[in-house]
Parts: sequence; structure tokens; C-alpha cells
Amino acid sequence: MRFRQLAAGVAVVSLLFAAPGSAGSDPATTAPGITGTAEYTPVPAATFQSVAEDVTVTMDDGVALAATVTYPSPDGSARAPGKFPIVMSITPYGRKGLCFCGDGPSWATRGFVHVVIDTRGTGGSGGNLNENYFSPREARDGKALVEHFGGESYSNGKVGMIGGSYVGITQYLTAEQQPKYLAAIAPAVAFGDMYRDAFTHDGIPNLFFDVQYLGVQGGPGYIGTDLPNVNQTLAAKTSQLLGTPVAVAYLQHPNDDSFYKDRSPIYNAANIKVPVLVLEGWRDGFVRSALEMYQKLAKRPGVETRLYVDPCTHKGCGAPFAPTLSAPGLDDNFAMQFEFMSKYLADATVGERAKVRAYIQPATGQYVQAQQWPPAASKFTKYYLKSGQLTTTPPLLPGLKTYLTNPAAGLTMPLDDYGTVAASPYFPTDQQLAALDGVTWQSPALTADKIIAGPIQMKLNAASTATDTDWIVKVSDVGPDGTQSIITEGYLRAAHRELDTTRSQEGAPVHTHTAPKALVPGTFYNFDIAIWPTVYQLAKGHKLQLRLTSYDVPTHAPGSVDLTAGTVALTLPATNTVTEGGSNASTVIVPFYG
Repeated sequence: MRFRQLAAGVAVVSLLFAAPGSAGSDPATTAPGITGTAEYTPVPAATFQSVAEDVTVTMDDGVALAATVTYPSPDGSARAPGKFPIVMSITPYGRKGLCFCGDGPSWATRGFVHVVIDTRGTGGSGGNLNENYFSPREARDGKALVEHFGGESYSNGKVGMIGGSYVGITQYLTAEQQPKYLAAIAPAVAFGDMYRDAFTHDGIPNLFFDVQYLGVQGGPGYIGTDLPNVNQTLAAKTSQLLGTPVAVAYLQHPNDDSFYKDRSPIYNAANIKVPVLVLEGWRDGFVRSALEMYQKLAKRPGVETRLYVDPCTHKGCGAPFAPTLSAPGLDDNFAMQFEFMSKYLADATVGERAKVRAYIQPATGQYVQAQQWPPAASKFTKYYLKSGQLTTTPPLLPGLKTYLTNPAAGLTMPLDDYGTVAASPYFPTDQQLAALDGVTWQSPALTADKIIAGPIQMKLNAASTATDTDWIVKVSDVGPDGTQSIITEGYLRAAHRELDTTRSQEGAPVHTHTAPKALVPGTFYNFDIAIWPTVYQLAKGHKLQLRLTSYDVPTHAPGSVDLTAGTVALTLPATNTVTEGGSNASTVIVPFYG
């Protein structure tokens, strides 16, 4: 009887791994364009029960890492015989706590072995987080763990990695080590560039996130003394408490250097040889470099790379972290990952999908589908700045626009999407509250709906009375009633203006951040400001607005600290002047779809 139940379960699991149409889900499609159809229905019902056990795996330096392995089971008490594909996550958030690593029973009851491991220095694992946080040591751990579990007797020889945030970043870093058995990864809301999207935003320290990071990064992982060997657990906890907080490391490295490059997947993305499903959100604080990671990975010939971007924050849509963010028509995230892993870990026959599927904001329930990012159908429109207007016609005469920097600027929206990466909720406010900050330009009212799809770039020609200043750009949707809804933002510390020509693209400038150069007060300079990518529909009758300010507290720090040099530098109040028209006209280029 037991054998017959198991055989029936295996038969049903085979159906789960079949083409989407044969399992009752929507047919796969590669059609580009705009669609309102949710393509991923929930996975079929479970066919196994599950059973879990705690194990330890010892690394080459003697540090033991704690893992929980959840297996398919015919009866909930014994492991099912046979070999199964493995999905694996490495987490600092406590493998039995917050985790962000997928639900073990949900995978195991559908024919996968689910493995989650506490990062060294957290949970039940030994070691500490000193010099860790995506370090080369942690990447080597990832490789060793994939090869350990991929070689177990219950493994079919194929391992995939899943999970979000830190758990997604470790997927990239592990995959760059090219471990045996690794067959696919599905990183969610994971940055590619630690300096530009974690510590700073183009040279401006990401203050609100960094402060919260101290509490959420190591804290949850300190909970959980569940190793089989209690003495080893106590030793691990003692070692964890002796680790150096990552914020200290940040302040020892105020500019981009080897510390960040060793921990940023973007620099070694070419070493990733397995298929990748990138999962992101337009209101996630890591979306910019995640899309750059997708672009690099998509260049690999013959290796599938897919991108899915929903409208959500790092913590999702809706309460408690995004109570005002509505998102009808979302695809089933688990079904998407399940299909991808079934294809590459269990040889399932799965129809083709569009390479890029990006939700159209605000709550439209529609997606742009494309074969590349940005979509080939997106074309840049250049706007000139002219006396409070965004105009496609160059001003006949040059002009200047001057504003006094306001240290209180930014307080009109302190709970933004970057804090949501850590702990604070996303609560966007009407940008009319910031009407007195900086200087503002608006387009004429649109005569038809228009979709922005891609990155936005401001080419700013400006001067300051200070030796350094910050450029904060906020792009908004202005409704007929005057309501100003934030679309996206861009940042640049003026001293960090030097471009990295090897990484910069049209619409998406990248800066070196290695040798900041002070401004000569009163001298005009050209600044290329990256405004974070988006897909957003402006309705007929609405206006596109661009606002330039120089402070954004508490989100961004109005200064910097260098612990190594023992210096503190503040961005002091100043008078900033922007050119309008002339040979050095300030402009913004916006990618409109279609």
C-alpha cells in the first residue's frame, strides 16, 4: 500500500513538471507588447507529505554551518526513497525565523528537497559576521554547500537556489564560484552593486537604510540555538557577538574600493553560467543594479535569463510595509519559481516565456513584455528646462535658475522605498508638500496616455557656492487636481561626478566613486544624474514633473564620515544655480514606450 501511494505521488509530480498547459495553468507566451493577463496560476496540489531534520556541514576552515533539510515523505515521518532535485537558500535571518528562503514543506510536498542554511555568524552556525556580509569567504561557503548537498544520496545531482534580499545576493556570489551541481538560481530583490545601491546612492550615504541595517541584518540571525551540539551553539553565539558591524566597515570605506567590489556580484557576473530568473519590484531599493545585473546576464549566449518586475517594495505590496500600494493582477511568485526550477532541475517541459515581464504602474494590472531591457520599443524623448517648464523645444535664450538649499528638504517623505529594504514602511506622500524645495519643472498636459519604460537621465549643468553639494531629483506624476505622485528618483553627490565610461549607457550613467573632486565655488560643471528605471503610465491630462533639490533627510545623509582618516564632511547650505538653454543646456531624457 505504501509503495502504491508513493508511485501515485510520483506520477502526479510528473504532471507538475509538464508543460504549463497540460497541468491546467495558462499557456506560456513570448508575445511582446502590453498584456493584462496574469500568466502564472498557482502550482497544483501537493502530492507528498514532508519531513525535516537538522544537520551541520563543516567548512574547510573548521566552522560548522547549521542547516535544515526538508524532504518529500510518503507519510510525514520517513524520507521518501529516490533522488530529488534540491532547492537551497543561505540566510542570515535565522533559518527557522524570518528566513526569506521559501517554505520548505511547500517545496518538499511537490517533489523537491528544500535546504536552508544559516550564514556563518548567524543562527545555529559557527563563526561571525566580521568581514562577512557577502564576502569572498561567504561565497566559498556557498560553493561548498551546493557541492555538499548536490552530492548527497537523495539528490538527483541538480541544485537550484532561491530566496530574496541577502538570500538572493548570496545566490549570485555562489554562482560566480561555478560549483558542481548548481543548475539554476532565482534571486529576488537582490542588489548587484553594494556601494551604489546599499551604502550610498551615487556617493550620498543611504542613511536611513544603513542605520536600520544594523538592527535587521545580524539581529534575527542571533536567535535560534538549535544545533545538536549545545556547546558548539554557545561557542558560535560568543563568536557572533564579537563580529564587526557592517556599518563600521562602510565608514572605513567611504569611496568605492576593493571592499565593495569583492562583495558586488556585478563585477563578476560573466562567471555565472547557469540560467537565472531575476525577480524585482519597482519600489525596491535595489532595483537599479538588479536590472544592470539582468542586462549583463542576458548577454550570455544560449543561457536563459529572465526578468520579472512587479510594482512592490522590498517587503512586498500592501500592509504592513506598503499599506497604500495596490497591485492588482500580480503573477503567482511561487508558481513562477516552481516552473523555472522544474525546468532546470527536473527536466520539465516548459513553454517559452517573454524574457522581460514588467508591471505597468500605478495599479494598472498590465505588463510590458519584451525581449530585452530596456524594451526595444522604448525611445528617448529629450526635454529642456525652461522657466518652470519641461519642453521638447530648445529655449531660444539661455537662462539661469537659482535656489537656496534647504536642510529640511526630504522631510516631506521620510518613509520612502529605500527604508523599506530594512525595516521602515513605504508611505509615499503628495509631493505638493515639497513644492518649496529646490526648483521644479513640468511638462504640458499629455494629450494621450504615455508609458515610461526604462531609465531616465538628467544632464545637469550647474554651479554651487559650496565645494560640494547633493543633487536629488524627484520625478512625479501630476494629476489634473494638482496631486503629485512620486514615480522615481535619482541622486548624485557633486564631488562624485566622474563617469565610469565602461559601465555607462544612454539613460543610465555610472560613476567611478573612487576619487571625489571638490567643486570650485561659482564654477559650472556638467553632471550626469542616473534617475532610477521604471515602468509607469502617465494618463491623458496628466503632467510629468521634475524637481531638483539638494537635501533628502532622513533618507540620505547630508555629509560623510571616513573613520580611517578620522574626518567628517557635511554638505553645507548653499546657493545652487542651474542653466536653462544655451550651449550647455540642462536636459532630461525620458524613455517612452511605443
